[in-house]
Amino acid sequence: MPKINYTKIVTPSGIAQYPWLHAPDTKFSEVGDYRTNLIISKDEAKDLISKINTVIEEAVTLGKEKSKGKQVKQADPPYFDEVDDDGNPTGNVIFKFKCKAKITTKTGETFPNKPVVVDAKGKPIQNVNIWGGSEIKVSAELIPYFTSMVGAGVSMRLKAAQVLKLVEGNNSSFGFKEEEGYQHAPTVEEFEERHEEKVSDEEDF
Repeated sequence: MPKINYTKIVTPSGIAQYPWLHAPDTKFSEVGDYRTNLIISKDEAKDLISKINTVIEEAVTLGKEKSKGKQVKQADPPYFDEVDDDGNPTGNVIFKFKCKAKITTKTGETFPNKPVVVDAKGKPIQNVNIWGGSEIKVSAELIPYFTSMVGAGVSMRLKAAQVLKLVEGNNSSFGFKEEEGYQHAPTVEEFEERHEEKVSDEEDF
């Protein structure tokens, strides 16, 4: 069987939503998945949507071949319109990316499959917990699929992420804005703990 050349994409910049790029999400499987949603304005997302829809059409064609010309159900695409709390479209599109944290070969061998994360200059970064609200780009592969139960569709296999603006370890993803009021002053114990963590991180490099 000839090797399939998957369509490779790099998204426009968008806002990360529920990112799991530092560690895998193990809520639904023991192995876990690296994942992130990406919120992009509809105007900037047009080219990406076109590429995804083209691969979906390829998956439908593949499904018809496998089902010997029978009607093929189309699975939900890996993107959808964002809506506000009242259910009104915001003008943005949310794209869903993920990859398994480990790959198992046909021979039973397993190896880690962590996406590469780089900064705005393309330099790899480690030990950075990227929170929702960060501005990122995503590199991925479009993988067509067909099953009789789910239908024909495409998944977006996460390969790498580029961090343009980092939100790390604060509450930006919860929608809070800066307000007048209480400002926390670290205690001596907190200061010493943060200093120890910083020294530890520097030693890792």
